[in-house]
Amino acid sequence: MKRTLIIILLMFSICLLSQESATVQRDRAIVRNGPGSFFQILAELEKGTSFTIMEKDNGWLQIQVENLEGYVSKKVTVQRKASDDVFSRMGMQKTDLRVSQHGMSAGVKGFAQKFTKKFDGSPNFITLYTDQKLDARAYKNFRKETYLGFNRKANYKKFIIPTTEVKDFFSFPEEGMGIGIASRIASSGIYNDAALTEYVNQVGNIVVEATDVYDINYNFFILDIDEVNGYSCPGGIIFITLGMLKMIRTEAELACVLAHEIAHVAQHHGMLEMDERKHHIMADNAFSEMDEEMDSMGIKQDKEFLSVEQEMEELCFSIYETLVNGRLQEYEKEADELAVLYASRAGYDGRQMLILLQRLKHSSSKTNNEHYTQEQIEERIERIGKNLSSLPLDRGLFDHKDRWNRRAGF
Repeated sequence: MKRTLIIILLMFSICLLSQESATVQRDRAIVRNGPGSFFQILAELEKGTSFTIMEKDNGWLQIQVENLEGYVSKKVTVQRKASDDVFSRMGMQKTDLRVSQHGMSAGVKGFAQKFTKKFDGSPNFITLYTDQKLDARAYKNFRKETYLGFNRKANYKKFIIPTTEVKDFFSFPEEGMGIGIASRIASSGIYNDAALTEYVNQVGNIVVEATDVYDINYNFFILDIDEVNGYSCPGGIIFITLGMLKMIRTEAELACVLAHEIAHVAQHHGMLEMDERKHHIMADNAFSEMDEEMDSMGIKQDKEFLSVEQEMEELCFSIYETLVNGRLQEYEKEADELAVLYASRAGYDGRQMLILLQRLKHSSSKTNNEHYTQEQIEERIERIGKNLSSLPLDRGLFDHKDRWNRRAGF
């Protein structure tokens, strides 16, 4: 008995010694209750926080910090060149690390409320956004069905994502601004079909897992409008129109469209899809709406925030000017290139992006997006064709057309 106890203690000691430790190297390290960006947020860790690594799971680390257990992306342990933009500097402030009952930090919620008012957005969107949860068990079954008989990890290795210096996370001001922009888009009307919305989110997250931004929480919504379009907002909020869904014929085509919008977010293109004047993007007194939420969490508002309001306002103007003055074409080229790469890496046949564009070219569908006009579609078909020729595509990639017909029903 004594010998057995000694062996158990020895094994326990070896186990403790073999556990790795690591340190948070970036400004936002979000701890979730599962290994995926859609899992519930438990807390945020400050830069410099040390933690114990319990297990590693496909880009995620199961960690323990004092009494807190959860999962963080392995990317939080990698030091990168710090961003010097005003949003990043605001995000460094130590005021929003605790998560409220809404599953959102005080900083994010404060900016979301302010920008929702500035953009004259839908006042109900913040609640809609925080209430949208992807069912982890249903998603696991969906992923299992998606990859039945398919070697997902081997396929990942065939499609190499190019390295980039783009920041791989969003500060809380950026995330809050993204929610505000999304609230404006949502004011066009959300298509309230829970089953279809869940399906779009499942396909979207299959693609997200295959990207280099697998730890950003993407939320997908359907707009109840007939125009063919898609929108992406900073922080990972994506809209696809009902008109676009009605033009799609396979799940692979859906994956390609979503991958295009995911790429915009991944590259921080800052899509401000709105036609309001500049004064709606002003960020004066951006922190005034945080008081109630922060007080309820026992957090004191940092007055240093106020000193950079003017700079944040100017940056918002700059983002707006970048988008309205025509430089979006560069963004579209990059998003198209990454879209076929992301979708193909996820296992979908990226060539179906061309099939969809050909269908749109010969259709009479209406669009409020210049990048889905006949002229632009022709240019995109030529460009994407060249991109596809450089990818290791084979017959093993899938389209899941039957599941599309079953789940979408168009």
